[in-house]
Amino acid sequence: MGREGWNRLVRYAVSGLALWLLARQVDGGELLEALADVNVAGVAVAMVVYLAGQLMTAYRWQIISGRVGFTQGFVTIARYYFVGMFFNLFGPSTLGGDVVRSLYLGQTDGRRTVALNTVVFDRLSGLAVLVLVAVVAMLAFGSYDLPPALAALTVASGLGMLVGWWLIPPLTRVFFAEDNRIRQLVENDLGPFWRDGKLLWDMGWVSAVFHVVQVLAVIIIGESLGLDLPWPYYFLFHPMVTIFSALPISLAGLGIREIGYVYFLSDLSSVPREMALAFGILWLLILLVSS
Repeated sequence: MGREGWNRLVRYAVSGLALWLLARQVDGGELLEALADVNVAGVAVAMVVYLAGQLMTAYRWQIISGRVGFTQGFVTIARYYFVGMFFNLFGPSTLGGDVVRSLYLGQTDGRRTVALNTVVFDRLSGLAVLVLVAVVAMLAFGSYDLPPALAALTVASGLGMLVGWWLIPPLTRVFFAEDNRIRQLVENDLGPFWRDGKLLWDMGWVSAVFHVVQVLAVIIIGESLGLDLPWPYYFLFHPMVTIFSALPISLAGLGIREIGYVYFLSDLSSVPREMALAFGILWLLILLVSS
């Protein structure tokens, strides 16, 4: 078995172990009862809201790809984006579909490397704004007894992504000669990602609105389950769970995502573990059906 095979096996094992640990900590009958009592209409509304948010991220990707010369219309970009969503379900992490949609975009004119970098920038910028949403929520509404180490990690991860991205151009000038292909890619083809203020602004506000819309979908799920939680708390825990589930250590975030919801809803709040896991299952259902 090659290295990739072992990596895939580890991810399957991590997801399996996480789900097994969750199953040991909940009462199956109470979990089924929580799912049976859910407001189905509310979950359907949450799915519609979620899909509306995904269309916004497709629009953000169109803005980014258009700035570096790709001319596909919104319908085509949205189709590529939803194909990527489908493959996210089967990839080694929630990043698997990103590679697929970059291949679809790059096949139009052969600029596969540039296409991949539009997806990377789309993903990183979205994660950075997601962290910003969590930080703003902490500053505006309090940390809700969040462990200081976790709050610091959230802030540090956001700063790390932002600083890391802005360091790419000067680092390429330090380590690569002027005629090097990588340096020319960064300075020429990808230059607008650092120099174009309008692009950064448009990307930023679309990302912020998308994350607010996605948290709204999460709030609707909580209300459908009858969870008695203050709505600002959703703006705090959902971004963190999303970030952790994007790490390439499990199968498309399976298990890690659900453990995150149980931790924030049950361990740090007053929600029973069965209800917290039901919340995670419903969110997974929306991801599956939407994809």
